[in-house]
Parts: sequence; C-alpha cells; structure tokens
Amino acid sequence: MYKHLPLCLILTILMLYFASPVAAASPPTPEQQVTQLQKQYQQLHSLEFNFSQTTQNSGRIKQGTGNAVFYRLTDTSSPPSTKQGIMRWNYTGALEQTIINDGTTLSIYTPEDKQLIISPAHDLKTDITYAIFTGTKKLVDEFIAAQGDASFLLNEPPKDLESVLLTPRQPHPQIKRVQLWFTSSLIIDRLLMEDHFGAMTELKFTNIRLNALQRGDRQKVQLLLQLNTAPGTEIIRQ
Repeated sequence: MYKHLPLCLILTILMLYFASPVAAASPPTPEQQVTQLQKQYQQLHSLEFNFSQTTQNSGRIKQGTGNAVFYRLTDTSSPPSTKQGIMRWNYTGALEQTIINDGTTLSIYTPEDKQLIISPAHDLKTDITYAIFTGTKKLVDEFIAAQGDASFLLNEPPKDLESVLLTPRQPHPQIKRVQLWFTSSLIIDRLLMEDHFGAMTELKFTNIRLNALQRGDRQKVQLLLQLNTAPGTEIIRQ
C-alpha cells in the first residue's frame, strides 16, 4: 500500500500555489484569500514545483523529497464538467514512488515493492484534488477557512508569512485540519496537515514554475502518463 501520505492528503491543497494580491480596501478575510488563490490557480495551464516533506507519527519523524507537475488538457474557460488535467507526483527521496491521476485513473507505483496500484479516480471519495485542479469544486465549499492557529506547527515557518486554517465542513475520513502559510502576494510557501490520529505532515514548496510548459504538448502528456515499471511488477486493480 502507500508508503507516503495518502494522495488525498498530499494533494487536496497543493494545487493552490499561486495568486496575485487581493485588491480590497480592507484586509481580506481567510475565505476571500482562499477563493482568490483558487481563482488564480484555475487560470493556469501548468504548474511545477519541488517539495520536501516532513511526517511526524507517534513521535517518529520521516523525511521525503520530490517534484510534481500539474498539466491542464482543456482550455481554462471550459465548463467544469468538461475540464481535464493530469497530476503527477514523483517522490525521489529514500523511497521512490510515482503517483499519477489523469481524472479517470489513479496509479501509484512503488519500485521497491515492485507494485503498481490502479484505482478508478472517480471512486476515490476522499480525493478531491483532481476536482479542485480542474475547477469542478470550490475549496470554500469543502472547508471552513479561519485565521491560522499559531500553536499548530511542526517546523517554525518564516515570520513574514500569513496563515489560514482549513477545517472540513463535513467529517472527512482522513483530514482533521490543514494550515497554509503564504506570502503577502498569496504564494503558498508550505502547508501542514493533521489526521484524526494526530499524525502531521508538512510540505514545503520551492522552485515553483507557473505556465512554464507549452499548451497542447502531446509529447509532454505522454511523458506525464508514462510509468517505466520493473520486470515482475505486481499490478493490483481496485
């Protein structure tokens, strides 16, 4: 099974890296900030970044690193029901793992285990990431946004960052709360997620590239979907 944080926890907020300052006479509310982040995000056709991950569970700490790509297949102005995109996460640390969601299928490949898990993406009720990336769901519909909790920390963030705390509106099987730290220009620097068992995972984002990939690049789409599995890899279909 998964060696890293479940996809829904890793991905639920990560696609919201970008934004421009909210033009308002008074400081924006947390809900307005989250709305603006997602609005700007939905105008992108590609997003790339590197990440480092720290997970604390029962007093044990694990580290991970990697990179991710989000690539939109349809025009940003397309109706929500027709939008499509690809999300690919490459863990490159001590334990390699690749996670791909093309909107139809979720694939998780772990070379060390020689195991590839394939699931219908639409059946993963806890994974709302793809819908958010394509714009079919709004974060403020899924989460209650509030001012950040200064005591909710794993690693001390830079002092010049603002924060927002997100709590699921409906009971979520894995997510208890999520906190975002972002710059004054609403660029997310990191996030911290906690599950119902007290396990916490922090993701720090670096080298963020917006719209760096060419639109409609069929070769890039093929590369994003490609998995070079080792001989003898077990394929598990769920």
